[in-house]
Amino acid sequence: MPWKKPFTGIATFVLLLPASILFPADLPSSFDLRDVNGTSYVTSIKNQIAGTCWAYGTMAAIESNLLLSGNWEAAGEYGEPNLAEYHLDWWNGFNQHNNDDLDPPGGCGLVVHQGGDYRVAAAYLSRGEGAVRDIDAQIFDTAAARYSPTYHYYYVRNIEWFTAGPNLENINTLKEKIMTRGALGTCLCYDPLFTSGCFHYQPAQNVMDPNHAVAIIGWDDNQTTQAPQPGAWLCKNSWGTSWCGGGYFWISYYDLHCGQHPQMGAVSFRNVEPMQYDHIYYHDYHGWRDTRLDCTEAFNAFTAENGELLKSVSFCTAADSANYTIIVYDTFEEGVLRDELSIKSGTIAYTGFHTIDLDSPLHLTRGDQFYVYVSLSEGGHPFDCTSDVPVLLGASYRTIVESSANPGESYYRNGSDWVDLYEDDPSGNFCIKALSLLGVSFESDAKIGWVPFEVAFQGSSVLDVAAWKWDFGDGDSATGQNVNHTYVTPGAHDVTLRVDATDGDYRSVTGPAHIIALADTLRASRATGDPGTTVEVSINGANSIPINRMMVPVNYYGSMNISLDSFSTVGCRTEYFDEVSQVDFDPFAFRSAFWFYSDTDLEPGSGPILKLYFSISDAVLPGQTAPIVLDGYGIFEPLFYGPLLDYCPVLTAGKVMLPYLCGDADGDDNVDLPDIMYLIDHLYGIPAGPDPVPPEAGDPNADYAVNLLDILYLIDYQYGNPPGPEPLCP
Repeated sequence: MPWKKPFTGIATFVLLLPASILFPADLPSSFDLRDVNGTSYVTSIKNQIAGTCWAYGTMAAIESNLLLSGNWEAAGEYGEPNLAEYHLDWWNGFNQHNNDDLDPPGGCGLVVHQGGDYRVAAAYLSRGEGAVRDIDAQIFDTAAARYSPTYHYYYVRNIEWFTAGPNLENINTLKEKIMTRGALGTCLCYDPLFTSGCFHYQPAQNVMDPNHAVAIIGWDDNQTTQAPQPGAWLCKNSWGTSWCGGGYFWISYYDLHCGQHPQMGAVSFRNVEPMQYDHIYYHDYHGWRDTRLDCTEAFNAFTAENGELLKSVSFCTAADSANYTIIVYDTFEEGVLRDELSIKSGTIAYTGFHTIDLDSPLHLTRGDQFYVYVSLSEGGHPFDCTSDVPVLLGASYRTIVESSANPGESYYRNGSDWVDLYEDDPSGNFCIKALSLLGVSFESDAKIGWVPFEVAFQGSSVLDVAAWKWDFGDGDSATGQNVNHTYVTPGAHDVTLRVDATDGDYRSVTGPAHIIALADTLRASRATGDPGTTVEVSINGANSIPINRMMVPVNYYGSMNISLDSFSTVGCRTEYFDEVSQVDFDPFAFRSAFWFYSDTDLEPGSGPILKLYFSISDAVLPGQTAPIVLDGYGIFEPLFYGPLLDYCPVLTAGKVMLPYLCGDADGDDNVDLPDIMYLIDHLYGIPAGPDPVPPEAGDPNADYAVNLLDILYLIDYQYGNPPGPEPLCP
């Protein structure tokens, strides 16, 4: 790759120092992140497809850091961290699928699923495009949506590159990072020449390039391998659990690449947190592609897109122990930066990508330019430019990935003058970013509920507020800092709070799908048929938010002794689903369960999702029924799954029975005035009158309840002018 100090291989002579010098006693001789005082800080073994190992190595390290820091659980997530390698693989910006620096944005670069490295991953992460969860966007065959308000984003504040050194003089740094920050991304050249069982060692004399990426999760100073000296890294692979006794293996400390390759040997993705920024300003779409060694000072010019708060600055360092100074300026006129707004200085210990918080957030005004200056004492300034990228890690087969730039974006100091980097390289931009917040936020006491759903909202802002304006996403609005609103319309509702400031500025923040108001049902229909016939029972689903998976358990019992013959989705809302299967069928227990899956969401709506065909026994007698119940059994519980929420809808049972006359509550084979009186007596008589037989005969409006509405329905039918509708049958 096009770095000013390219990797040329480790010296073929390695000084073999005594173990007491290499591995001092202040660190344990062995360590395993899978068992740290009984707790594992390693996520499960995964099974990659195609050339995506670099993405799996990246996410393994990020997931480990989220476990070790506790930030995954603190963010309200469940289970172990599980991030989407294939979203990184599709949207990293270096491949033929998408490159924002091209117009149109595709057509050249890496082949999707066939290459990448930790620098590629760093560019994607530093732009704030990921990482996202596996359940958000883990699709291999087609690209998941690039952005979605439903995705949970995790930001990696620091990415650092290490090497153990030719004589392992820096090995303790790697060990300390594993213990305190989690797994490290690394690489190796996987080849039968270097692998024996679950042990790997590529001697320095063989200079084959790395072709596989994994993660280091521990070590053992006494572990023997093919190398002449003991000591090995414990590594997590991404080839499934059946490979090498569970998916883990050992790589010698003395391997040519593992812990040694300058770009892939040992990479720490640390301080991973839920994305807190609303906007990341940058010009370096492809991140660190080269290093300008002839300058120590550089700045990027940005234009504020909103009234915002500038909170943090990120940049890259090309050397260890680099002193930095960040200054944010308000103006750049006649070649001079003026009007200092903020300054921050410090020291960066290790080479890599770093995010630094300003001492106090800066108020940006929409449309104004601001300038982020960074000076570095060591290593020059990393920048983005058109570059050749290895197709697979360090492979000799490479491809050109084009970057683009514009005049007036990036500058470096040459003596006393500021020079536009565009004049030297029309594709170049410095790796300096500005990270901002909108400065207005809101909270609600609930986000999910069943209509009618009352929610209390509280707004907050750093502005001197003149007015608070709410848009609840259902057509209603309100004013005031703290407001209540009742949702009666089901669905996912965006909520927007706009704050008008006393100085004329304003900010607004939108919570996409912030409120989910449910009125979702799973209902079995009633069906009538004669003895010896087959009847269709429709399972109807009403969803107010998108869903793409469903579990529908069905229990059928009662006195009719019906049997389930077949099922179908023809003519149903789910007819297009990729998978509809009968995952359980027990005719002796009179139950079955059905699984639905689709790559495409079932949009909000209602109607049949499944048709069941039951045979009625020849021996059925009048009055016998067979309830169709959906409330689940054992491991099969009714659930709707979707990108916004997994939940159980309201369940309504159906029934199979012999034919009856709708509205004939008194059973005299007529729908007339006595039926009205019968229902009145049934509902309001003292004592109450008998139940209709069957009960459905007293439900002429077919709303699955016998109530006043049925009496009114029959009155309208008998005496309405014009007459009401014919009584309904299921």
